[in-house]
Amino acid sequence: MTSTTTDPVAEPGPAAPEPQAAGEPVHPLADAPDVLDAVAESVGMTVVQARRFSIETTARGFAAGYELELDAGDGSHENHTVYLESNPTTRERDGVLSFRDDESGERIAAWLYPNDPELPALAAAVYPEAARLLLGRLGLTPTALTVTIAAYRPGKRAVVRYVSPEFTVYLKVVRPGTAESLHARHELWRGAGVPAPRSLGWSNDGFIALDRVAGVEAGTVLTTLAPSAFLDAVDALTTQISAIESSSPARASLASRLPWYLDRLRPLLPGDGSDITAVGDAIERMRVGAPPTHPVTIHGDLHLGQIFVDPADPTRISGVLDIDTAGLGDPADDAAALYAHLVVTALHHDDHGEPRNAAHARALAGLARARWIARAAAPALTDPVSASPPPADPGFADRARAIAATHLLGHILGLGTHGGELLRAAADLVDESRQ
Repeated sequence: MTSTTTDPVAEPGPAAPEPQAAGEPVHPLADAPDVLDAVAESVGMTVVQARRFSIETTARGFAAGYELELDAGDGSHENHTVYLESNPTTRERDGVLSFRDDESGERIAAWLYPNDPELPALAAAVYPEAARLLLGRLGLTPTALTVTIAAYRPGKRAVVRYVSPEFTVYLKVVRPGTAESLHARHELWRGAGVPAPRSLGWSNDGFIALDRVAGVEAGTVLTTLAPSAFLDAVDALTTQISAIESSSPARASLASRLPWYLDRLRPLLPGDGSDITAVGDAIERMRVGAPPTHPVTIHGDLHLGQIFVDPADPTRISGVLDIDTAGLGDPADDAAALYAHLVVTALHHDDHGEPRNAAHARALAGLARARWIARAAAPALTDPVSASPPPADPGFADRARAIAATHLLGHILGLGTHGGELLRAAADLVDESRQ
């Protein structure tokens, strides 16, 4: 089996989990020896050692990735990557093993990478010889080919980077039947002047080939981003996006998952149960009480990893990635996602002894949050129909606070660390709305 190599192009790839701090949540699937032993047994091997390298929330539960060293029984060892899903779909899926936890009754699904049951094109995309065939269908014939996994979200999407002397291409692997509409969206956005990657072709098997975008990921040049000028550029980008016609909704707002997050946070942070309930109640009151807005086209998952800038002029946005989450929605969703990601980015740099980056992320987050008040008081978007300034959006700040606080609660589940800090950050947002 080919090992996966990560290349931070669109979003973070698998990484080793941070050491668990005292009082931090213990995640489901964080320690699953019985299931891993059963997976090894299904291929006639035994587990020598296992290392969890990722865990994230899914639509129904969690997905955890493990690197396994297996004994084949003849003295030889093999390395495999396996993914476990809690509370998986009940649909029959090829190559998926199903288990049930005797104590909790929870169902667990397991499958070997790259045989992702929701992304059937992934297995062909990650092997060089099979990748050559895929590229040949798009009229691309490399004389040599290096294959790198740029990003991977199990069951959702993957980005595979192909480098040859003739070209560099990114193959985005998606669920079957969605590639054609994603290709059309890339064409539409580029026609509207938004610097999304150029689509080189697509297949209903579940992939779209994308050209590389100019510039560098904004998060890699964090300390060069002048906060006010960079956020001006982001505002200009979201205004430009808002004017693009959309006929379908954006990815569902994380605010809609608040009850799901709360139910899973309480057992993970048992000492903070009352605070979790209080924050959740305040978020819901704020969300329901905030005046609604006219839906416009939004990105749906905007953060530093999706934004590329010109390294010579970081105030100029040169690319925007992962527009498959885009559609009609609340502009406060993009503002909230960016803010929450900046808060988590600061904690990441704290953990890695990078105080300048951490301070810069916090400065950006603070300024971005301060702009929510101005957005609520004065027009910020252009109505895509009349091209005239819309009325002020008085509910913007409270909607952004509620959505951002929900994002922060979700990050507790995904990170496995900083639970107390992120809970306090969420509480600070809802407290601000009362002032």
